[in-house]
Amino acid sequence: MYPVSVIMPAYNEGGHIYDNIATTREVLAGAGIDAEIVAVDDGSSDDTLQGIERAARDFPNVVAARNPYNMGKGMALRTGFDYSSGDIVVFLDADLDLHPSQIATVIEELERGPYDVVVTSKHHPESRLDYPGSRKIASYCYYMIIKAMFGLPVRDTQTGLKVFRREVLLRVFHRLLVKKFAYDVELLAVAVRFGFRVHEIPVAIDFKRELKWGRIRLSDIVNIFVDTLAILYRLRIIRYYDDERQRPQREHPPVLVVVKGCPPPDDVLQRLSVDSNTMIACIADPELTAGNDIMQFGSTESFEMWRSMEGSLFEIVGFLGPGHLPNGSWVKNAVRAFQDKHILAVCGPVLFGPSPTRFGKAAEQVLSTVLVTGPDYYLHSIRPARNVRKGSMDNVFVRSDTLANPVHDSGGISRGIDWIFDRSDDNSRLRYDPDVAVTVEAPPLFVPHLTTALHDAYLKGMSFYDRGQWFNRTWCFVPFVIWMAILSGWLILPLPLYISIAVLYAAIVGITGLLGFDFTNAPLVWLGIILDHAARAVAFPAGLLAGLFKRSGREKA
Repeated sequence: MYPVSVIMPAYNEGGHIYDNIATTREVLAGAGIDAEIVAVDDGSSDDTLQGIERAARDFPNVVAARNPYNMGKGMALRTGFDYSSGDIVVFLDADLDLHPSQIATVIEELERGPYDVVVTSKHHPESRLDYPGSRKIASYCYYMIIKAMFGLPVRDTQTGLKVFRREVLLRVFHRLLVKKFAYDVELLAVAVRFGFRVHEIPVAIDFKRELKWGRIRLSDIVNIFVDTLAILYRLRIIRYYDDERQRPQREHPPVLVVVKGCPPPDDVLQRLSVDSNTMIACIADPELTAGNDIMQFGSTESFEMWRSMEGSLFEIVGFLGPGHLPNGSWVKNAVRAFQDKHILAVCGPVLFGPSPTRFGKAAEQVLSTVLVTGPDYYLHSIRPARNVRKGSMDNVFVRSDTLANPVHDSGGISRGIDWIFDRSDDNSRLRYDPDVAVTVEAPPLFVPHLTTALHDAYLKGMSFYDRGQWFNRTWCFVPFVIWMAILSGWLILPLPLYISIAVLYAAIVGITGLLGFDFTNAPLVWLGIILDHAARAVAFPAGLLAGLFKRSGREKA
């Protein structure tokens, strides 16, 4: 175990990663710093991993780690932290734009002052920069935005050399959502919120990349800005980071993930490979071949039969819907909640996207708004962790012994085809965790989306009289009431009241469409919400009548 851990995230640095690790090691040894170097390959497409593994073989204090695909720098740092052991943790970019000779100064500053975090700053008056002017301007503009939003006690969040006391990362890391460019802002903003002391010192930068903008494109700048707004929203408005959540464990009990559809797509298999103690099964037509390492079941019934006989080998069973893609560390994030013995199942949000088209992106925003999802909004958006009554069977983990209980068991969890429910009196068995997120493609506007809305509303109308189907019956009437008020209100309501209702509805739809911060798509989102409500206003009453006639027919029979 080393007192200092230096984490070096690397992506497509194969040409010089070995030499940079060797240089860092020599500099640390020369400064008398007893440190380990944790080098993380973030799913590179070149020979970065081979260079890291070679360094780990040649040098005893080098640890090799990898992400199975490009998960972003923030996730690479989290992976490196999982492999580290030091009480002091240093972040150092693998390209060595920031020379490792500065590590000793940063550590000394941390130990000398009453600080928990020390960052290097390009905007410190004593910094020495060999740095493109365009990057200086962009960095300063971003600093001004961050200062206005968060009031952080530092002038630069983006410089790649930082040092932390381990307890800071233990408290903060597992709460973070941003995996790529704005992860520095999120990390420091949450650390400051929890009362950790942050300090900045000057830095020397020798910019080595030949491209004018390095690796940052215009689309990256837009994404940084959107991510930063999202951090502000989570920090100041919904207070997402204040919730106490347990850290994921590196080792966890055996988990079986059941994927609906065979064979599972390569990107799903790639993401599930992050967790070593996880086995994959799939449910689909027996004629389809899943692969040698994947258990295959021809139907849900055959899976249930196998589970009742041999499924006890797995303490936890996860379910992943067709076309759904799990986020990084999906299994680990779910399993941590089961440390609470009262929790019988864990669900997470089903997020829509990413779509490459304008109409697809607009549909994603429509389907994620409270105006469309109603009380189930948390199932399609990032919200603070809490106990809930309802979760999606396309994204849920359940204790194996709970699955063995009958559906009508009133003591806790029951399952339907599409949903899972907590039937307990104290609402303490089903946990919603925003880190247990999956993504799925949304049916784009307009025809595919409206067809889905019509079908969903009609089925809810048909099921309205079936008390075994759990959905919010009151909310189903909202689109119908809205459109009845708009279409016929001018006949029965005073004109000022009718105009007020119409203006209020338009204002709510307008504000909702802007909350996605995709202003070019806002008109499509507005129209999508209005037409979604119109479709449901027609289909739900039709389903109600069909369900009523069907029920009457059964009673007569």
